[in-house]
Amino acid sequence: MSILPHLATLILSMEYSIIVPAYNEEQSIENALNRIAEVFDTLQKPYEILVIDDGSTDATATLTSNLVSKYPTTKLLRHEINKGKGEAVKTGVSAAKGVYTVFLDADLATEPSTFLSFIPALKDHPIVIGSRKIRDARIAKPQPWYRHVFGNTFNAIIRHTLDLEYTDTQCGFKAFQTPVAKELFQNLETTGWTFDVEILLKAKQKQYSVKELPVTWKNGSMSRVKLSEAPQILKEILALKKRYQSTNK
Repeated sequence: MSILPHLATLILSMEYSIIVPAYNEEQSIENALNRIAEVFDTLQKPYEILVIDDGSTDATATLTSNLVSKYPTTKLLRHEINKGKGEAVKTGVSAAKGVYTVFLDADLATEPSTFLSFIPALKDHPIVIGSRKIRDARIAKPQPWYRHVFGNTFNAIIRHTLDLEYTDTQCGFKAFQTPVAKELFQNLETTGWTFDVEILLKAKQKQYSVKELPVTWKNGSMSRVKLSEAPQILKEILALKKRYQSTNK
């Protein structure tokens, strides 16, 4: 299902909006902006980079502000307190002006150049998500074994509990036709690590076509989910199951 014909009704000056949620990323943010700019400059179409500082306690916001003159397509949006990755991405989506919106992690666990392979698919699918688990995906720098086991278990629970067929709901590289992103994120209730799952549940409910594409991925600083958070994550999954089962009745 595609809503591209409806884009004609929108006045969008940007072609691409790139959202970078950032929490204490002072070591990564300049490299992220540099690599994003390098890639999107080659497309020769207007783009914006939206850095969402999610209540960082380090110099992330200051560094980003100082880099705006070097990367004039960049805008800094700030949360005064840490609200979670889902809320940061939601803030970016709300501000996005592009025809297409993509979000990626500040540590560039997946390189911005990955988006080039997403562009053709976005013309036919309103949502394109990266996967580390399908054919042609590559793990350049693996997680510690215990995080790998945790991730596989988490994915299995999602597939079984929520009946989502995707191989990798948690890959931090996802792209959207922007009107679809705005619709899905508008009333997002899950602000933590499982926000991706809620977005995909909404997409399924609304019968939006979702395309999975392989990515090259390396373990980075955004991989901060702790094993101690497993009970809370499971609680969020069960809450999502209850919420979306009730809305489907």
